[in-house]
Amino acid sequence: MVDQLRAKKSPAELALLRTAAEISSQGHRAGMAMAQPATEYELQAEIEYNFTRLGGSRPAYGSIVGGGLHGTQLHYMKDRGAVKPGDIVVIDAATEYEGYAADITRSIPVSGKYTAEQRAIYQLVLDAQKAAERNSKPGMSAPAATDSSFDVRARGLAALGLIESDTASIDLPWPANCSPNPRQCRQAMLWMIHGISHGLGLAVHDPAQFYTGDHTFKEGDAFTIEPGIYISTAALDVLPDTPKNRAFIAKVRAAVKRYENTGVRIEDDYVITAKGLERISTTPREIEEIEALMATRPMRVVP
Repeated sequence: MVDQLRAKKSPAELALLRTAAEISSQGHRAGMAMAQPATEYELQAEIEYNFTRLGGSRPAYGSIVGGGLHGTQLHYMKDRGAVKPGDIVVIDAATEYEGYAADITRSIPVSGKYTAEQRAIYQLVLDAQKAAERNSKPGMSAPAATDSSFDVRARGLAALGLIESDTASIDLPWPANCSPNPRQCRQAMLWMIHGISHGLGLAVHDPAQFYTGDHTFKEGDAFTIEPGIYISTAALDVLPDTPKNRAFIAKVRAAVKRYENTGVRIEDDYVITAKGLERISTTPREIEEIEALMATRPMRVVP
């Protein structure tokens, strides 16, 4: 009963969530605009400082700032590694405001410009997020939104040579039930290791109305859309040694090395009102917007 009450947000709750999302968005902007960092914790400090400066109560969760290989680890939270030009940094950080949590992720290039390989993965993730947005309107199916995001990424991964095809299967290193949902056992799952959405509210993972019943989006829902792709040869090394996996590895290893240590997650916050779907996080997410903002950074002063 409590979950049902929390799942549908009131107008007052939506207002608090919008404020949390806007403060969090400004924190991410500050991280993009700071002088080129040398460590993950410099980015963490800049972003969290701006959360507090703008009225945030506290971080909504432990900030994740992972550069290079660390950006391919889903819940990396040490935030103490070095970052260098050529790295892409996954920054999953947001503030809590008056008890309500935002949740935003951006993946930015340390140098200020994405490499060709990073651009390809980033654009693929962004296209997948936008596909889910188109399928996350009132009355639409949440599982269909997830499937649309998966399919966009799977087709793109196949085009980049990172999987054999968008329907090719694999022997995964974790339990998977392939019968009701064949997508669970496809090669693409190796590179996208988490779901794309969860509710927002008093907790950073709060109940949402589409969790139950007919699993459709409804007015009063507040949630994230957060597709990701994480490429590292380390993932190939943990696959079970089976004939199917050996054939897969032989075909994709060269491509995987080309995109080595590229982690990209793009996460935004959304609410559904009487007017439809509204994205309430405003941090730049287009490649050109991010690179333009980062081009304004001051020179780094080395003591």
